[in-house]
Parts: sequence; structure tokens; C-alpha cells
Amino acid sequence: MHNFDKPIDRKLSNSTKWNRFGDRDVIPLWVADMDFAVPDSVMSALYKRMEHPIFGYTDTPESTQEAFIDWLQRKYHWDIEPDWLIWLPGVVPGLNTASKAIGETGDGMIVPTPVYYPFFSVPKNGQKMGLFSKMFIENDKWLINMNELNALAPRASSLLLCNPQNPTGRVYTTEELENIASLCHEHDLTILSDDIHWGFVLDQDAAHIPIASLDSETARRTITFFAPTKTYNFAGLSSAVAVIPDPVIRRKVVNSKMGMVSDISPLAYAAAEAAYTDQTSWHSDLLEYLRNNRQLLEDTVSSLPGISMTHVEGTYLAWIDGSKLPVTDPTLFFESHGLGFTNGKDYGSPGFFRFNFGCPVAQLKEALRRLTMAIDGVNEEAAVQKYS
Repeated sequence: MHNFDKPIDRKLSNSTKWNRFGDRDVIPLWVADMDFAVPDSVMSALYKRMEHPIFGYTDTPESTQEAFIDWLQRKYHWDIEPDWLIWLPGVVPGLNTASKAIGETGDGMIVPTPVYYPFFSVPKNGQKMGLFSKMFIENDKWLINMNELNALAPRASSLLLCNPQNPTGRVYTTEELENIASLCHEHDLTILSDDIHWGFVLDQDAAHIPIASLDSETARRTITFFAPTKTYNFAGLSSAVAVIPDPVIRRKVVNSKMGMVSDISPLAYAAAEAAYTDQTSWHSDLLEYLRNNRQLLEDTVSSLPGISMTHVEGTYLAWIDGSKLPVTDPTLFFESHGLGFTNGKDYGSPGFFRFNFGCPVAQLKEALRRLTMAIDGVNEEAAVQKYS
């Protein structure tokens, strides 16, 4: 096992995650950035690249291209062609670039919510009309409202998909993806699929399935975005890749990208190639560690009155409902008790908050201690006020 228990002081590294709360005693549990060291295999690749003293503009290395194609085949049994790939400095720039390239100005773009906050600006940035559809909970799972999607589809030319889903932690089943694909076939929708959390399937009986890998017709209408940066925890070395089988869509995305999206750095290419070729146990060890953290979090939340969460199938992010707490804004309330969460209103769900449990267990236990004390205190205060 790799040592994920080791605490790493990030306060002097200009970490966006740790800078947010300054010198206050607040544990940052917000942005999707784990507090674990980058694996040795990635670090070794970076050191090797740094032996060359120049970091100039860099074409996509053929070895990186081959590594990704081989990885896609090994992991998903999905065979693709090299010319289907467009390398990008991140998934979010890719989504916005693609949104400008597809459809016509003013077209509708369907966005199931709650969802990662940059999704809300993608339609506007692409001169599209956002059509937002709320997901719902059934049998402890967040589900896409297919009836609502069917009602919105005639007004749309595209659909934004997040799989595994951020922030709800869903890993969509084959049946769910087939239903979405069928709707998109029927209404001729282009799918923009953010699959950045591919590496965090925590349930043993679940599997991440890129929707484009279902069949050739779905692939033809889909732009799928992958990145190794979340799984291998090097978000600052921005790199991503779009898989676009359809040549017409691909050409439009390339044209939209010109002059608007920067190239990838040579260090980012080196890190990405190391991730796609990694044969160590680091990733499987990480998943086991996150499963244990998830269990600790779910057990604690289930014991506390006023908050609730659905089971996290994938990602290292818990989507917690704090709307029943006797407070105006749960995120601000918990921040005052030393806990820095992502505010659910930014994801389309006021009253919720997102809890990043990708951290050493000692840090997680301290966060859960503070969470318990905060909730016990506010519930006790509310009871006193009620009966005084």
C-alpha cells in the first residue's frame, strides 16, 4: 500500500485550495483537488523531462498519443483512430470550445443539474440557450429526469453530460446511458460528455462507461473529454483530450479552438503519458483508501440529525443536503466552525454542500469531529429557543 496517511503541508505552495481561507483555522474540503502526493511514476516522468533545459512550444508526442489510445482500448475496449483526438489544456476549456463549434447561435443546450458550476456558463459562452433539468432522488440515487429531457429535447441541439457525475457521485449504468443515447438519436442532439472522474469508481459492482463507447451511432454524435489530472492528482499540470469520431464536428472544434485555447505544456504531456501507462498499484491503492474514507463519512452523516446524503458510487465528493438545518446558509455556518465546503447554490442546489473526502484519514476525522460538534451545537441551540 502507498502511504496516503502522510500529511503534506500545502500552505506554502500557493495552493488555491489552501489559500482560500487564509490564516483562519478552516479545513479546506471544497475544490476537487486531493491532498495526496502525486505517484512516483508521474514524478519520475517529470524529472526525466526536466533533464532537458528548454520547455518550448510542444507538439503532441507520438508516444503520448499512443499511450492514450492503448489505455482507452485496455480500459474500455474502445478502439479509436489517432485523428479523432484533439489535445486541450483542460476539460472546461474543451467544453466551452465545443459549445461554440456545434449547432447554431441560440440553440438550446440541455444541462441536468445539480452539476459542476462551470457547466452553467457553457451554454452562454457558446451562444446557446441553457435548458436546465433538475435531477431527482429515487432509491438513494440521483437520477436524470428523462421525462423532462424528452420535453426539452425538441428545443435543443445538444446535451451536456457529466459521467461520473459531479457532485452527486453517480456512476451511470449501461441502461441509463442507453436511454440518454436513444433520446439524443431521436432528437439529433450532440452530446458533450465530461468523463474527467473516470478513475474514481468506488462501488465494486459499478463501472464507468463512456457513452460514446456504446455504439458507432452514439460515438458519431458525441464529444468525450478525458483527463488524467483528477485521478493522478496533478490538476495544476493542465491537460485533457477530446475524442471526436465525426470529422465534421471535429473540424468545427479545431476551428473554434484556434487563437482561443492555449497549447499544452511539455511537462503536462509527460505527466499525462506517465498516467496512461502507469502499471503500479497506486491507483488501486488510492481507490481502497477512498472507499474507507467514504464509509467513515457516510456513517457519520447518517448519525447526524439535519443532514443527509446519498451513497457515493464514484468520485471523492459527497453531495450533502443541509437544508433541514436551522441555519440560513449551511456552507457559511460550517465555515464559521472550521469547515470549508463548496456551496450547493453554485451547483444549482441551495441548502446543499459538497464535501471533498480525498484527504488523509486524520484530516477527515478532524473534519467529521468539527461537523458533529457544529450540528450538535446548532440543534441544541434551536431546541433551547423552541422551548424557552
